Order: sequence, then structure tokens, then C-alpha cells
Amino acid sequence: MSIIYEPKGRAQEYSWLAANLFSGCSHGCAYCYARKMAAQFGTDFDNPTVKKYVLTELEKDARKYAGTDKRVLLCFSCDPYQPLELQERITREAIIILKENDINFQVLTKAGLNAARDFDLYKTGDAFAATLTYIERDDSLRDEPGAALPAERIEALRQGHDRGIEIWTSLEPVLDVEQSLEIIRQTHEFVDLYKIGKLNHKPSSIDWRQFGIEAIKLCEQYGKRFYIKDDLAKYLEGIEFENTDTRIISFKKAGELLWQV
Repeated sequence: MSIIYEPKGRAQEYSWLAANLFSGCSHGCAYCYARKMAAQFGTDFDNPTVKKYVLTELEKDARKYAGTDKRVLLCFSCDPYQPLELQERITREAIIILKENDINFQVLTKAGLNAARDFDLYKTGDAFAATLTYIERDDSLRDEPGAALPAERIEALRQGHDRGIEIWTSLEPVLDVEQSLEIIRQTHEFVDLYKIGKLNHKPSSIDWRQFGIEAIKLCEQYGKRFYIKDDLAKYLEGIEFENTDTRIISFKKAGELLWQV
């Protein structure tokens, strides 16, 4: 059973490699695609478990990918710092295994400050990210009841930045255009890169072209790097912009980090 794998489809725009440490997630996000898919197959996604032999299998995979220039993302179909992680402490051990095999990692989480306890493990080439859908507390409580509130996620990003960690934010799904744009306004001082998508898997009346234009304008105004995902980019025909792709890294002999664009 492989733990490190190559994502397909939309997920591949976030990372060339990923690892899911848990089966399921207890954040209860109403828009979660993995949760909806699990429900179709009768899987109890809301009561997660640690994957069987996850660390043993991760060690095998890490030896296979040792020294890769592709970051491994933790995680896609679960949150690496959901409440179960506080009991099991699996994620820190997983990161250590990756580091021992010279594999850079990136964490994507909605767990807020629970993830900050592992900031001491981050080195050059690693990155910390949060998914942000809302600024408003009540909206978050309604649609992502088990996740950390937006203010706490933003504080985790700020603390990571203060530690010198590479910080990025996922603006996907976009549920409220004004709140997504406000996230950029409120976080640009400590976020290095925005990965910007749209709402998929359900109908929407949002003017995606206008949203994309405004999001790009804000990023350029603040001098921030961004990556417009393909699903949003198809609405931006005729609009010139330059994506920054940080899925692959390389190092100069002197140790300076170079981002592959």
C-alpha cells in the first residue's frame, strides 16, 4: 500500500506528490468533495482513522523518492492536523520520515494553531498553507464546523511567516467572492503565494471572469505571487497573467532556494 502517490486531475495543480495519513476527516466541511464521494460508497468519512501501517509504508515510499525535487503535500483527502492527530501524533512522525529522506514537504490544513507545534521541523524548501474560504466566523461555523475558525488559521499563517517559513494560501473553493478577495487584503503581508480556484461540483451564479480579474489585480497590487487554477483560468481568456508554480524546487550549490516557474 503506497502512502506517497501522484495526484491526478485538479489535485495535481497543488502538488506532484502527496500523502494521506488518515482515512476520513472530522472537520465536516459541507463542500468537501472527498466527503461526498465517501458518502456515495457508504464510507463513514466523518469518523476518521489512521491508515493501517501508515508510518511503515511511508518509510518504504520515502526511500523510493529520497532526494526528489517534488514536494510532498500533506494531505489531500484528509486534514493532517484534524482532532484525531492530536491523539495519535502521526503527522510529526511522518514529517520526520520525509526529512530523513531529503524530501521537502508542504502542509495544507484548516486546523489553525494545532499545526504550529511542528513549525520547528520546517527548513528551506518546506511550506505551510491554509485553506481559507471565509473571513466571517458564522459562515465558517455553518459550512466547516469542525475546522479552526478563519481568524485562527490566519494567525497560524502569520506565525509561520514570522518563523521564516514559506507560506501559501488556497482560495478554493470560492464560496463568497467578497470574502475571498478580503482574505487577500487581510493576509498579503505574510502570505507569499495564493493558489486561486473557483467553486466546483455545484452550480453557481458567480461571475468567475470578474472574480479572476479582481483577484489577479489584488495580488499584483500587493506584489504577491499567485497560481490561477485551470478551472478558473478558462474564464480569463485574453487576460495576461503569470502563474508561479512551486511544486518543484532546486538548490544552487551555495544553498540558495530557487523556485521553478
